[in-house]
Amino acid sequence: MKLGIVSIQKNRAPWLHEWVAFHHLVGFSTFYVYAHNCTDHSADVLRRLATRYDVRPMAVETNEDRVQLKAYEHALTSFGHECDWFAFIDGDEFLFPVAAPDMPTALQEFDYARTSAIGVHWACFGSAGHVQEPAGLVIENYTRRAPLDFPANHHVKSLVRGRQDSHAGANSHLFNTPWGTQDELGRPLPGAVSPHAPTHAKLRVNHYVTQSLQFFRQVKQTSGAADAGAAMVRPDSWWGNHDRNDEADDSMAAWLPRLKAEMALLDIPGTGVLQPLATA
Repeated sequence: MKLGIVSIQKNRAPWLHEWVAFHHLVGFSTFYVYAHNCTDHSADVLRRLATRYDVRPMAVETNEDRVQLKAYEHALTSFGHECDWFAFIDGDEFLFPVAAPDMPTALQEFDYARTSAIGVHWACFGSAGHVQEPAGLVIENYTRRAPLDFPANHHVKSLVRGRQDSHAGANSHLFNTPWGTQDELGRPLPGAVSPHAPTHAKLRVNHYVTQSLQFFRQVKQTSGAADAGAAMVRPDSWWGNHDRNDEADDSMAAWLPRLKAEMALLDIPGTGVLQPLATA
């Protein structure tokens, strides 16, 4: 079984190598990365990653709205025949199997199911109290999250079956497919926000939605939204609503030793590119 990831990312150079290495570790083989208006060293990181992994970097230089959906449609049209399943996720999202040892094993049960896509629920993480962006791994630095029944965790991200006539939908979460989208329990998903209680028994997307306050101020607040408008600015209230640190979460602990060993083989600059956040 061959698995691919499609992602559009902007100025995530310090974290790209962790994101690619982690998803390669869990069983994805091909990475279709659309670098959107990047002004950092993303191009260099992607070039170096492509010497070790099957990374296909594509530069997207436009300020038009909903560019993410256009990138997703391009990926399905151009590469949809290359993999059995494609995950469509962002750079702050980490998709992994909960019970199975890897993603190909986890997806075996869906091989003959009449479904074109699987919607995987978020588990949204907060800042863990970090004001400045810490060096090191995202999955190691951010280990506190909202409760799993947090309203935002009703959102899903899609694993879309390859070699079907599927197309980008009205948003980045759900696709137009021949047989529709179900969650891990086979429940139909009519939209981006699931009407069902979020479950994470088989598959999960850890969504590091805030990172640090520094990251929010310097990167995320004014980065726009790739599935909406480039001019969108997230208000300060967005931080207050999403910086939830109610519960400790060790779901990534089992992956950390292998991820660190994998990353030790990469000759890629690490974190620390953000300038210190001014404090009052």
